[in-house]
Amino acid sequence: MKSSRDILIAQQIAPPKVPLWTRDYILACAANLMMGLAFFELMPVLPIYLTGTMQVSPTWLGWIMAIYVIAAIVSRPYFAQKVDSGDRKKIYVTVYILLALSFAGYAFAVGAVAFFLTRFVQGLIWGGMTTSGPTVAADIIPPSRRGEGLGFCGMMMTLGMCIGPIVGLNVYELAGFEALTWSSLILCFIGVGFASMIRVPKLIRQEAVQETPKKVLDRLVLRVGIPIAINVMMASFSNGVVAVYSALYGQMHGFTYAGLFYALMGAGMVISRIGSGRQIDRGRVAELSVISLVILTLSFSALALFPIAWVYYTSAVAIGFGYGIFVPTFQTMKLNMADRGHRGAVNSTFFTAYDIGIGAGMFFGGKIYAWLGLDWAFGVSAILNFIAIIYFYQISHNHYRKNKLGVDYD
Repeated sequence: MKSSRDILIAQQIAPPKVPLWTRDYILACAANLMMGLAFFELMPVLPIYLTGTMQVSPTWLGWIMAIYVIAAIVSRPYFAQKVDSGDRKKIYVTVYILLALSFAGYAFAVGAVAFFLTRFVQGLIWGGMTTSGPTVAADIIPPSRRGEGLGFCGMMMTLGMCIGPIVGLNVYELAGFEALTWSSLILCFIGVGFASMIRVPKLIRQEAVQETPKKVLDRLVLRVGIPIAINVMMASFSNGVVAVYSALYGQMHGFTYAGLFYALMGAGMVISRIGSGRQIDRGRVAELSVISLVILTLSFSALALFPIAWVYYTSAVAIGFGYGIFVPTFQTMKLNMADRGHRGAVNSTFFTAYDIGIGAGMFFGGKIYAWLGLDWAFGVSAILNFIAIIYFYQISHNHYRKNKLGVDYD
């Protein structure tokens, strides 16, 4: 017969199971999928349309493609404050509607400036989507299954990243650019329908108290999460490099199916999400963090040192696998360091750090490519991921253990 101490230890090792795939969680995943499809079906077509039909210069193309990242970074602190002090579902649905309407701007845009402004406005809205959406998801996921829940919900976005470009290219070839923009708008409104049916628990508000400047700042950027945010920025640099330059790298080295890289990377992400979430929920964040960073370090090192076809395609799967573990692991760590009233700030801090890293990878990856070549761009990415491992061991891990809040299993 087991003693009460043995039962307690067993519960800590394997926390009691609670339902994850509820009606509301399925709706949140479906809404995430529609958002991913709508946003990413336009991504590969926009450069083709702008440089071909619109005759936009390379300089303008770079600004048009990158401005949404800058806009999202600017808007996230504002949306974090709104999400943590208002009706989260109402904000989520409203921003989702605005995202849908923003796609109409592409249909009416004429000239580089109009596309730039449309992309900037959409970036501001995207900052709200990537703050309010994950916050709503975190509210309906049981705390004891947060890692698994965030992993699968994020996987829906990954599926959108994989399927969206294929759908977008086919729609563009068959019906043209304007039809593609309306397709994205329709997909978004389907997502709005799913989002509007989600039942989000009401945020319990405490009596009004005078807030110090530090508390106000915490509603914009989660200060306690900054050390881990630095870790995220270092690792996401390589994501910016691979997102922009992997197909070009394949073409330069004569690989026949360079575009297949993205599909294989997406497949790696999907595979990794299947089992990693449960391990996160068992408290193995340290092991998973290091495993993901080691995989990324080795993968980018292989691309830098061995420009061979089979290495190229194998690295695509491995990079997707690494990021598929990295994102939910570090996002869960940050969520575990804040109460429910600051989840908007958590997601704002996490995705802002992620976007800064990606933006830096896009920008400096291009500079390294121009000066030294793409092999060096991937090599620098590998070095930064290796530094991220050391940083995690020296700073992030201890910081997380000291600041982690207790997770109640229900």
